[in-house]
Amino acid sequence: MEVPKNIQITPNKKQSFFLDLLPGKLIDIQFNNPVSIRFKLILIGYEAGKYIILKYPAQAGKNDYNDILVEGKGAIVRYIVEDERGECVAFSTSIVGISYRPEKLLYLAYPKNIESRQLREANRLQTHIPAKLSATGDQADESQNLLHGLIIDISPTGCRFAIPVSTGFLALKRRQVFVHILSPIDSKIVIISAFIRNNQMKGNRLNVGIEFAADEQHKLHALLQAYAIDID
Repeated sequence: MEVPKNIQITPNKKQSFFLDLLPGKLIDIQFNNPVSIRFKLILIGYEAGKYIILKYPAQAGKNDYNDILVEGKGAIVRYIVEDERGECVAFSTSIVGISYRPEKLLYLAYPKNIESRQLREANRLQTHIPAKLSATGDQADESQNLLHGLIIDISPTGCRFAIPVSTGFLALKRRQVFVHILSPIDSKIVIISAFIRNNQMKGNRLNVGIEFAADEQHKLHALLQAYAIDID
């Protein structure tokens, strides 16, 4: 089964790929029969070199998809790696088994080759810049709740904002926000309009993927120069 051509082959990423593939991750799996059928399934686990285990599709009844969910059926698996890489990872596989008790599970062949496509338009540079997030861009409004954190990577188009959180903290909604950054040149606060794109928990830290507004580019370039950050 052919993987889409816009995905670049990177077979040397097999080891790092499985460091990112953790139980509970939502996986996209596509079958062609000949019409394309896709499921979003939860990863249960894997044994390196042997198989990957996914939860059986909840929408598949007793006699549904009997011609697709069978041993030997080929498929393409995809999922997104956020963090600093920002990649779509894909590989070809096939169903090698189905278990029925105590729960229905799909066993997929362990991939021989892994392929990836860069999702971001601009490269990001790792940083350690203190910043704040707010729901409004009004610097004079001291009553607003500000989230304090660190910008841990940045580019002219977006950044990853790390917030220390306590147990039970919920992810931030996809919405417009404002990033407050202190300029190292004149010690003034620069406020940049942005949008939350994704969240990812890492231990006691919430990593928030942020996209800067297109009309804020002049502020971004000035800040990057002030912090001596050169991103081509």
